[in-house]
Amino acid sequence: LSEQAPENEETTMLDIILNQNRLEALRACDSNIVRYDPTSFFIIFNPRRDRNVSMIWLPLLVLLGWDVLWGLAFPLLGEGFRDAIAKDESLITPLLLPVSFLLVFRLGRAAVRYWDARAAAGKLVEICRVLVSTAIVGCSTETTDNHDTDAKMRDDFARWICVFPIAVKNFLRPPNRKGWDDSSRRNKHIFEIGQLLSAEEINELMDTSDGQSEPILVLNRLRELAFDASIRRATSSTTPSIQDAFYRQLNQEIDILTGAWGAMERINATPLPFVYVVHLRTFLVLYLLLWHMEAIAREGWIAVAILLSASWALLGIEAAAVECERPFRWECSHLPMGRVCVVVSQHVAQTIKNVQHRYQNRDK
Repeated sequence: LSEQAPENEETTMLDIILNQNRLEALRACDSNIVRYDPTSFFIIFNPRRDRNVSMIWLPLLVLLGWDVLWGLAFPLLGEGFRDAIAKDESLITPLLLPVSFLLVFRLGRAAVRYWDARAAAGKLVEICRVLVSTAIVGCSTETTDNHDTDAKMRDDFARWICVFPIAVKNFLRPPNRKGWDDSSRRNKHIFEIGQLLSAEEINELMDTSDGQSEPILVLNRLRELAFDASIRRATSSTTPSIQDAFYRQLNQEIDILTGAWGAMERINATPLPFVYVVHLRTFLVLYLLLWHMEAIAREGWIAVAILLSASWALLGIEAAAVECERPFRWECSHLPMGRVCVVVSQHVAQTIKNVQHRYQNRDK
């Protein structure tokens, strides 16, 4: 924040919302996310960490050991046994058909879940934009005499709306990250909030069941503000119908915010059913083991490199689906939740600027 306080509350709140250190801390949440040129084929040279290799290196290592085992065993077992295995291609190939269907469905469902997650995040940004516009404009009319109270109410709406996506991000992302202890994580979250909340409010927010209830607390604060704002309309010259409409609209928008968070929560907490995943992986591994054994029997050591490459392709489909089906965490292909928080803050600040400029010009 600048050393000298601005002249009015709106400008002070703008400085707090647009504080560059706070926004950079939010952008840093997405430092692990890969950005690429969708028109370029050179993305194939990206580092291995971008391909979820951590999930498939062990199965590939097992398959390599399997190939070495049979490559050494076939000369000892004799040509007759080797020829018998080499002729089993017609018995092994039919397994590829159900495995292919299972993988296609798996990847398709992961893509749908990824898009649903992105749609829910977009809905959160949209409704934060609508809510702050409705609240700040509704609290900026000249129907009340206490303009200081109206200004405080506008600021309260603005700051709690900015905090909501941060609370959702912290709720969705796992509490532990490599190299972080509880103290580091807490300090990081405090830095992301900055001066939007007082020290007492931050402690209340951070102490809500290790962050698992942060969004609920923020939503409760927004509902309290909506009620207080509508009561102020009732004590002013505003007609009851306008007061009722104002309160109803604020609550409807808060309800939609709750639904957007709920949609992301459902996706994040619900992987594909165990029975499907275990069925897919059972027959995928069975097919790969039989195919490797048959190919080594027929082609010998020369087939190992091709077998491992093809196995990487099939296992990579499953690994990509796992990474994309719950895209709110720290992985490189997940959604940029930090950018969502930054965008909401920027939109809130822009609304404050517009309303402030309009009413300043009207006063002239």
